[in-house]
Amino acid sequence: MKAEYYSINLNKASNRLDQLEQMQKRRKAVSVAAFEVVMVLIAAAVGYRSYRTDLKIDRMRKEVAAIEEKITRLESSTDYLSPEDIFTLSEVATSRLVWSEKISVLGNILPKDVAITELVYDDRLQVFLIKGISKVRPGLKDLDLVVAIIDVVESNEDFSSDFSEIKFQSSQRVKREEQEMVKFEIACLI
Repeated sequence: MKAEYYSINLNKASNRLDQLEQMQKRRKAVSVAAFEVVMVLIAAAVGYRSYRTDLKIDRMRKEVAAIEEKITRLESSTDYLSPEDIFTLSEVATSRLVWSEKISVLGNILPKDVAITELVYDDRLQVFLIKGISKVRPGLKDLDLVVAIIDVVESNEDFSSDFSEIKFQSSQRVKREEQEMVKFEIACLI
């Protein structure tokens, strides 16, 4: 009879432990490698964004330099308007009297027998003088006639709104070719 041999591996348990240990080392190596790859990708993304941001900053610096150069050129040119110039222009535009409108209103509100002979604006005194003539009305004194004209002018808001006061300046009776007229002056104070 032939002898049968059996081989018994007594290190079987230690082989399993070695295999388990090797598997853990592989997992650890894979985890570290994955972590390093992720870190490299993140670093690359941050680097790329930083590069793009630097490009934008450089482009914006160039734009700011170009704008500053343009401002310097404009300020040194005769076409430059400072903020003070713009505010002064705005104030003039909003606070000025539109004389053409005032004169048109004045022509429309005066009675038909009143004629304007002269309009004078004295900038130094800030007064607008209306000089005119009117027919003499029977039963009405010369001063009453001029006061009636002043009342008509004062009662119209479109004309009188920009004047602080409208007052009698002078009146005089004149005779031309046998026709009597009242020559008058009204002062409109600004």
